[in-house]
Amino acid sequence: MSPRVVGVLAAVVLVLTGCSAKAEPAAGPGRLPDVTLRSLDGGSSLALSSLRGPAVVNLWASWCGPCRRELPLYQAFAKKYSGKVDVIGIDFQDTQKARARELIRQTGVTYPLYEDPDGVTRARGLPQLILVDGQGQRAFEQYVEITSVAQLEQLVEKHLGTPS
Repeated sequence: MSPRVVGVLAAVVLVLTGCSAKAEPAAGPGRLPDVTLRSLDGGSSLALSSLRGPAVVNLWASWCGPCRRELPLYQAFAKKYSGKVDVIGIDFQDTQKARARELIRQTGVTYPLYEDPDGVTRARGLPQLILVDGQGQRAFEQYVEITSVAQLEQLVEKHLGTPS
């Protein structure tokens, strides 16, 4: 295959899989999918539908530029609001586990991370932010790149009532 064909195919894959910094509303409130995700680091699995908030869920992948940029912001938020708001990350349809683990090491992420190699969480684009309330309902969902901790704080306060 020529380099040009490979480049065109790569562009098509990115468009179809969604990695985009453009804010786009996602589906409305509802329960999270009834799926179990494996821990990215070999720890305990997560039954996603059992998650209760307040919680911030970030769907990302190592090949997604906006996702790579925002991981340190989610880490800063997780550290600042530890014990008040849970943060979890889901590595979505990422076939390069070693690259994902290296990114986590480089960015210093310590909050729980899970893998979704088969796309069972049904994201339509990345990065994706889901805010989960105390009843396990999606209080907010959006395809958006988080560009500051303050932006994330404002979304969490508006849709979950914490932090203040």
